[in-house]
Amino acid sequence: MSTMVYPREERLEKLTQDEIISSTKLVIQGLEALKSEHNSILQSLLETIQCLKKDEEASLVHEKSSLLRKSVEMIELGLGEAQVMMALSNHLNAVESEKQKLRAQVRRLCQENQWLRDELANTQHKVQKSEQSVAQLEEEKKHLEFMNQLKKYDDGATPEVSPHNDMHRDVSLSVRQLKRLRESK
Repeated sequence: MSTMVYPREERLEKLTQDEIISSTKLVIQGLEALKSEHNSILQSLLETIQCLKKDEEASLVHEKSSLLRKSVEMIELGLGEAQVMMALSNHLNAVESEKQKLRAQVRRLCQENQWLRDELANTQHKVQKSEQSVAQLEEEKKHLEFMNQLKKYDDGATPEVSPHNDMHRDVSLSVRQLKRLRESK
């Protein structure tokens, strides 16, 4: 039995977004330099082609120039992809920033909502107390009106003896007792 041993795969390092962006910027600079170098070599090859009249040498230079063109195209593709990565990174940063703003706004709105709920509960409590006070005052008003009517009967009473007079006297006693009871409270 034979055992195959594979080369150990290196674990990929997790790079942060900032590290990726800085690496991409370095790659862009390198690709730009490489592109300009390739373009200058291509220009010199094209000038050489124009000067050469022999077919063998010209075909060799044509082959070199076509390889350089492909290389320049690949470099331009790499540059384009790097620029897309940079634009995507900028967009993601803007989205993250907007997301943070919205989260802060949601927190603020939740706090405001809670404050409004507290204010509503406080106001409802005050309204309830006011309604109770109004009901109590209405009852006191009715009682005072009743007492006022009894007082009118008390002040206008005649000393004549009649069955109504006895009842009037009883009511007057009751009113006096109520007054004393009220005053003692």
